[in-house]
This record gives sequence, C-alpha cells and structure tokens, in this order.
Amino acid sequence: MRPRMSRLGAHALIVLLALTAPAAAQLTDPFDHLHLAVPDVEGARDWYIQHMGGNPGETPDTVAWGAWPVDHPLPIQLLFLLAPAADPSAGSAIDHIGFSFADLDVKMAELRASGVTIVSPVADVPGIGKQAIAEDPWGTKLVLLEDPDALGIHHVELRVPDPDALLRWYVNAFGGDRMKYKGVVDAVRYRDLGVFYVFAVKDDRAAAGAGHVIDHIGFGPIDLDKAVSTLTAQGVKFISNPNPRINPGCRFVVGDGEAAGPGVRRLFCAQPDQLAHRVVFIEGPGGVRIELVQHLEAGGH
Repeated sequence: MRPRMSRLGAHALIVLLALTAPAAAQLTDPFDHLHLAVPDVEGARDWYIQHMGGNPGETPDTVAWGAWPVDHPLPIQLLFLLAPAADPSAGSAIDHIGFSFADLDVKMAELRASGVTIVSPVADVPGIGKQAIAEDPWGTKLVLLEDPDALGIHHVELRVPDPDALLRWYVNAFGGDRMKYKGVVDAVRYRDLGVFYVFAVKDDRAAAGAGHVIDHIGFGPIDLDKAVSTLTAQGVKFISNPNPRINPGCRFVVGDGEAAGPGVRRLFCAQPDQLAHRVVFIEGPGGVRIELVQHLEAGGH
C-alpha cells in the first residue's frame, strides 16, 4: 500500500506544478488592431491594400491581414479614424508599424516605382537582416523587413523609458511570450492567426499621448468584463467607461464633405457587417493608449 501524501506535501506538489507549467498554457488576449488617424479614410484603406498587402476588413474603414475565421481570434486590422491633422509617428511612444515581405528588394523597387516615400533604403541591420524604412502619405513610419515566419503585418514598436517594465506589464495584462526578437530586440510575441510582435525600445524623450497618426493599439479579450476586473485590481487608469454598452455592427465616422456638412456623422455598414462589440480604453505604461475590444459573436458571447 502506498503511503498517503501529507497535506503539506500535496500543497508543495501543486505549487511545483504551477511553477513548471509551460508558458504556452497562459491565456492570451490576442493583439487586435492599430488605429491610425488620417484625413482620408478611403484613401488610407486603399493605400495599405495596394502597398502593404492587406485585404478589406470588416468595414470600408478597415484593412486586415489574414483570413476571416468564424470564431475568435480575428485577423489583425488597421482601423482608420477620420482626423483633419495628426503628428507623424516617428519619435512618439508608438513609433512605427512593421511589415514583413518575402523579398524586400523586390518590394522596395515596387514602392519606389509607385512614388512611396522611402526614408531609408534596404540595409543589413546586425542581427535583424535586411531592413528598410518608408512612410505612408499621412506620416506613419513603416519599417519593412524580411521574416519568412511572419509575413504581412509584423510588429509595432513602442518607445518608453523602461522597456523591461513595459513588456512585463503587457505579459501580465494580456499574455504572450516574452522574448528577444532574433536575440536583439526586446519583444512580446503573440501567436493567434499568425505571429505578431510588440517591440519595446528605451527612449526617455518619446512623445506620449494622443495627437499622433498612430493613435492607439488594441487587444481583443474574449471576456472583456474579466479583463476589466483584472486591470482594475492592478490599478490601471481607465480613460473611458469601464462598463461599456454594446456597440452596433456598424461604425460612425465624422464627415467633412460639403454634401454632409461639417461635423456630420456618417454611418459605415459593410457586408459582412462589423461584429457587434464592446470597447474600453486604458492608459498603458509610457502613455500608450490601449483599446480593449470584445467582438461578441467571434468570442461566442
């Protein structure tokens, strides 16, 4: 007969199992979107579809990377917010968006022939490989590279005084795998429909807050109420109602055309209509605005 394990021994075993559980078992809130403030929503959508390889998203003001599943998670999207003017992203807390292509030299030749602004030509970056920098017509810095394991939209880079603290906060709040991208860049990796990275670089002078073309980043928790409860307990600052109502499956955009008149709200509904959703805004470390969006049908709620 086996000796019975003491309560103390059983407790120690449970603690040991918890400490040695694989990181992949951690629940992750998928990276959902980046929101750009532009004066021409349709033009921005078309530009990213043409030049960055995106495809139409839920509505006419979105571009997606990846196929549309019937369930959570959804592909990462760029969402475009109508704004008369915004400061460039370079040098702000959300410095740039990264895109990966199978052949960067070919892509750069295409962009150059199309008149896209090239900030830096293709160069070999130690540890990273081929990299180039371009800019969209509205001031968004775009870092282009070759990463066959993560083609399409690739990363967002945050510039903050304490990158280590920021990335620990993101893992604690949203999950993901803490790592060094190619052993060089501090990052958190999110693996849902594809691979996407949040990079963090030390910068004591990066401009935080709203007013830049990359307005905010977004995560997609399946259970928004649970996420809000957890973040509230951590003392996170909410900058919108932490108990939002359901938003309908359409999007309002403020129009500035002569026909609509200044300040008139224009309704976007596409086929398929945008998923009904609930959203909350918080302020993350370094003054980075973060939107939490729960896509109700996709999450099964």
